[in-house]
Amino acid sequence: MRRTNMVAGGTDSVAPSRRSRPGDGGRAGWGSLWRRRRADAGIALAIGLFTLAVAAVQIHRVTEISPIDEASHIDYVWRIMHGELPHRGDTYTSFTLEEWSCRKQASVYSELPECGVTDRSEFSDVITENYNAWQPPGLFAVVALLTRLGMVATSLDPVTLMRLSCAVIVAIGMAMVYALLRMRSLPRSLAAPVTLLVLANPFTLMVATTVSTDAPFLIFGVLSAIVLTRELSGRSAALLALLAGAGAGLVKTITLASLVIVFGVLVIVAVVRLLGRQGRWWSPLLTVVAGVSGGGLVTMLWGRYVLAHTPSGWTNRVLGQNNTEYVGSPVDEWLPTLTHVFGYTTGSWEGGPVTTYYGQLLAGLAGLALTVAPFCGLLALRGRERVLAGTAAVGPVLVVLLVQIQSWVREEVYFPIVSSRYGVTLIPLTVLVLALLLKPLERRGRVVLWCLCALVLVLVVADALGAGALA
Repeated sequence: MRRTNMVAGGTDSVAPSRRSRPGDGGRAGWGSLWRRRRADAGIALAIGLFTLAVAAVQIHRVTEISPIDEASHIDYVWRIMHGELPHRGDTYTSFTLEEWSCRKQASVYSELPECGVTDRSEFSDVITENYNAWQPPGLFAVVALLTRLGMVATSLDPVTLMRLSCAVIVAIGMAMVYALLRMRSLPRSLAAPVTLLVLANPFTLMVATTVSTDAPFLIFGVLSAIVLTRELSGRSAALLALLAGAGAGLVKTITLASLVIVFGVLVIVAVVRLLGRQGRWWSPLLTVVAGVSGGGLVTMLWGRYVLAHTPSGWTNRVLGQNNTEYVGSPVDEWLPTLTHVFGYTTGSWEGGPVTTYYGQLLAGLAGLALTVAPFCGLLALRGRERVLAGTAAVGPVLVVLLVQIQSWVREEVYFPIVSSRYGVTLIPLTVLVLALLLKPLERRGRVVLWCLCALVLVLVVADALGAGALA
């Protein structure tokens, strides 16, 4: 009788009939998700905007060109903005030469002509070939698009807009780091300050204030960490691995470093599950195949394009500047470099106006924390979290080996000094391990953490403003 009354249209029938309408369930689900994640979205936005603001201050203060290949990156973006791709052997455009001569570059200051000169004969003492023309166009295309939009909306010059575009990409990455920590059920009061501490690492603001192919390092580092955490939790990450691999391949080969290391760990996980006769042992292998297929296919296709557009007789003019030929066996040359990436601070650059005592202090503290955290995690964490710590601990060594083996295979040279920037995509995973270590902190501990975070942010802003500059 009760069922008949409900169908007949009594008051009890209103709620069931509304739930049955097409689309209502989806709207209710999205509404519920937004209500639960609204605070997180606001915090992530605030973190991104703070990062962007600090970067904008530093961009305003530092006008000189970074020696970390920025001139070649500016030239690449400028060419895409005008509908072309650079190829090996192409020299810098007049725009790049003018910006280079006016903005200057400290490492080659005396070799650059006076401001406004675009005659290539006046640049005879420096390399004017775009030696990074072989790199994939993915990031450069994004920066070119954002720069074009900025030129329509503002009166800022193109190079400043290129740098601000990279700052936007880093800001998105910072927001994604916060999201990664929240995905692991870490409380907001812990996830927010730990994320903000990433600004203490010198590479974060370096790539946010220059035209750098490392700008999306946090984005791809977060994606790599999600791939690993999902598979360790028994959920497939094959599609994400495919997209992350293809995306990283469109930026540059070394961006794949963290993904390659994660894939190696997943192969070990699959073998352990198989030997232990556990279910879904094949899932990690499927993710590895998907990721390798995405990154490998993009890398192979772009490599063929570069080869097809390389003029006969072309020689690499930068070969030997940062690398050298082998004297002994490759292993002998590699051994002294195995620790170079730990801490993720070596090889960074700061312009003169923001080279400060505060910045050097922050770099030292960040390097110490990012080195120690994974090894502490190996001792203190358990289960899947210990696997994360182990991956973060061995990752820097594996990055060095990836760089050295790639250089050996391609050009039979090695790097006497391996820059930490080759491994910065491992920073999000390392930060996740640090946050997991701090998770047991009670209220007083969280207060101390927030005070430490506030102090770091004050020093970051002071560094960007040039306070405490080195004489």
